[in-house]
Amino acid sequence: MKFRNCPHILISFLILGFIFLQACSPERKVANVFIKSPHVLNLLVIPPDNVLKYNHKGESIEDFDELSEKGQDSALWVNSRYIQFLSDSLLLENYMNNFIGELRTLGFNVYLADAIDSFMTEKPQSYVLDIAQMQLDEYYYPLEDKEAYMDTVYYKKTNLNAVDFGCWFDLSKANTENARKTVLYSNATSYDSFEGRFFNDPFTGRVHYKSKIDTLMVKDVYEMATYLGKKHAGYLFDFFMNQYIAKHLPNGMQMQDYFHYNREHQSFFPAEDDRFEILKSK
Repeated sequence: MKFRNCPHILISFLILGFIFLQACSPERKVANVFIKSPHVLNLLVIPPDNVLKYNHKGESIEDFDELSEKGQDSALWVNSRYIQFLSDSLLLENYMNNFIGELRTLGFNVYLADAIDSFMTEKPQSYVLDIAQMQLDEYYYPLEDKEAYMDTVYYKKTNLNAVDFGCWFDLSKANTENARKTVLYSNATSYDSFEGRFFNDPFTGRVHYKSKIDTLMVKDVYEMATYLGKKHAGYLFDFFMNQYIAKHLPNGMQMQDYFHYNREHQSFFPAEDDRFEILKSK
C-alpha cells in the first residue's frame, strides 16, 4: 500500500512521530524524573489579610470628574456592580481551600501559621510562600464589531462588564540567611458572555444589530476565586518543576520551553502564557 493513496495514514504516522519525539525530549525526561522522584517540598503558606477591590467605571457616573478624590472613591464604591457585594472572607475561603487542597494533591507538605513550629523543623526543601496581595478590579471591557454591506461599513460598540483577579506571591527558601525572594504574579479576567451580529432587513434594506449578553454575576466572581485557587497551585508546581528541569538538563543544554504538568492526564506540554509571570528574583 502506498502512502500517497492513503494520506490519512501518513498524517497519523506524522502525528505519532511528533508525539514520540516530544516525549523523548530532554526536558520531558527530566520532568518525568521530577514527577516520579520521592522528593518532598514543604511549604509554609501565608494568606493575605484581605482582598483589595477597586471599581474603575468612573465614566458611567454623572459629573464624576467634578468630585473630590474622596467623593470619587465613595461614588465608585456605591455604583459598583460587584466589588461592594463581594465578601473578603468568602473570596479567601474559596481561593485558599482550593489552593491548599490542590497543592497537597500535587505532593506538597503544606503548613499554615498555626503549624509554623513543625514547619521550621522540616528538611532543607522548605519554602515560604507569602500571598502578598490579592486584588479585584471592576471595569468596562470595550468591544467593537463591524461589518461591510454594499459600500458601507457598520460599527457597533458595546461595553462588557469585566473583573480582573490579580495575585502577587513572594516565594523564598526557609531556614536560609539572606534567602533570595522570587515574586510571582498571575492575572485572570472574567467578563459578560456576548453574542452579536449585523443583519440586513430584506424588506426595508436597513442594517440592524442583534446582540445577546449573559451578564457576569457576583456568584461568577466567587467561582473564579475557586477556579484560580486550584489553577495557581498547578502554576506553583510548574514553577518548581521547571526550576528542576533547568538545573538537571545535560551540560550545555538550555530549556526550549516552559512546561505545564497536567495532573489528571499525567502529561506535559508547553505552558505558553498559562503560567506564573516572574516579576523579580533576587
